[in-house]
Amino acid sequence: MSDWKKLAMTWGTSTLVGFYTIFVLMQLWNWFAVPLLHVPEASYWLIYGLSMVFGLLTGATGQDNPAHERRWNSLFLILNACVPEHKMEDVKEDVRSETESIWSDVGLLIFGRVLTNSLTLGLGFVVHLLV
Repeated sequence: MSDWKKLAMTWGTSTLVGFYTIFVLMQLWNWFAVPLLHVPEASYWLIYGLSMVFGLLTGATGQDNPAHERRWNSLFLILNACVPEHKMEDVKEDVRSETESIWSDVGLLIFGRVLTNSLTLGLGFVVHLLV
């Protein structure tokens, strides 16, 4: 699969996970903040807007991006080999394999976020039933 297709699939999946995260936030707000603060329930799009505002205010830039670590790993592979002529092909192959495995890291990152959101939603639901 080409890198563009992988990038498009990653972007699409990340967008869906973001929408799911907003749903989880909305449910938690409506379950806990509404009765505690005596405010009206929040709609999905209101929580979406608040999420954008807080993202801008806190500077959420996606620092968990595995691409940054992969770039550093690639650079150190080159530096460790000092790139003598007889090692050049080995270094190129190491760098290529290092950069190609980024998609599995991105997939694990997305899966972890979905799992965390689902566990939070489930636990929130149980607590909501007890309150």
